Amino acid sequence: MATEAAERPVIRLREYQTLFGVPLTGEQVKALRDAFQDERLKLAPSWSGSGYDLIAGAYVGTIALRDAAGGLLDIVIEPKAPVDNLFYMLTYAHRLVEFGAHASPLLAGADIFDSVVDIFVRQVDDIARRGIYRGYIDREEAAAFLRGRLLVASQVRRGPLAVTFHQRTNEFTADLLENRILSAALWRLAQARFRDPNLGPRVRRALAAFGEASPVGITAAHCDRVVYSRLTERYRSPINLARLFLRHLSLEGQAGATPFASFLVPMPRLFEQFVARLLAEELSAWPRLRLEDQWQIYLDEERRLEGRPDLLLYRDGRAALVLDTKYKVYNEKPTNADINQMVTYCHTLGIDRGVLLYPGDTFGDEYRLKAGVTLAIRGLSLTGPLAVFRERARAFARQLAASYS
Repeated sequence: MATEAAERPVIRLREYQTLFGVPLTGEQVKALRDAFQDERLKLAPSWSGSGYDLIAGAYVGTIALRDAAGGLLDIVIEPKAPVDNLFYMLTYAHRLVEFGAHASPLLAGADIFDSVVDIFVRQVDDIARRGIYRGYIDREEAAAFLRGRLLVASQVRRGPLAVTFHQRTNEFTADLLENRILSAALWRLAQARFRDPNLGPRVRRALAAFGEASPVGITAAHCDRVVYSRLTERYRSPINLARLFLRHLSLEGQAGATPFASFLVPMPRLFEQFVARLLAEELSAWPRLRLEDQWQIYLDEERRLEGRPDLLLYRDGRAALVLDTKYKVYNEKPTNADINQMVTYCHTLGIDRGVLLYPGDTFGDEYRLKAGVTLAIRGLSLTGPLAVFRERARAFARQLAASYS
């Protein structure tokens, strides 16, 4: 395994970057085209006549290819922001462990995935050592022997010739939602490959420990259905990590070859989630203020056209500010599409102020639109050392809260 990791070729590019003339096999080209002909990663024959041009979008992470002949290739899409800052945004936005508590140093984009998996496996191992949560659940079954409560109405409907008993049993089991979520994430991770040769075996051992829990049918949405109690509070952080894998880790199939894995995080959505969590935490200290993210509103009288502002700030129960995050370069002024969207949101909600937030240096532009809306342009730079970035982010949240308190 160590030899495999050392000999595996790696292609590196940054988000929104185009890499020209990359040599790829026909199978690799087909696999990438089948899986990524969208904003995550595109490829086209190079104008140089040799190889292919890889065009990255706003997604960062890794793609691990294995072709039919057993050849290996990693494609790493690195963030523009320092990787420590990206990892902090991930842990913060997804309510993971406090940054630095379990993390090893991050040296390159390829290590982001391994580092998050390492934290997850440590937490799952800790749950297994302390004892996997078990509880009673009701099941209905038809069995040859009566071992639960007979469901009389169902049994009568089956007729006098029925040879089994339709019954409800109360079973003490580990096949509960909390464990099924962890099992589903571990199963998906067990199909992936890692640069750390020890990580794959650790994942598979952890999966074996949750063998009683079925991973079938579990999605990221199930993570939101967990109701935590005193006995299951220790599951909160690993389930938040599991949500990350269930949402962003894909296993892509190839004809005649082993499926390959991709762990690609959409930076626009991550930026929005990070800002939302940052503001929600700060606003908890201001009783008059409340934040809603992705709040559904209707743009027409017939309630057929929907809108979802990124963030809505409420003061004393009334909407006071629309804030939309824009993960793109700010070129001296906002686009017409962004202006029109903000005006529509503000008019629909009956407020007169909106903010467009970009991931860059602080902008102080303000526009008093003839539509009766004041549009403010603000920036939150993702660059610099982690400590500086953290303080910059918190200062932004404090300033915004103080402005509307």
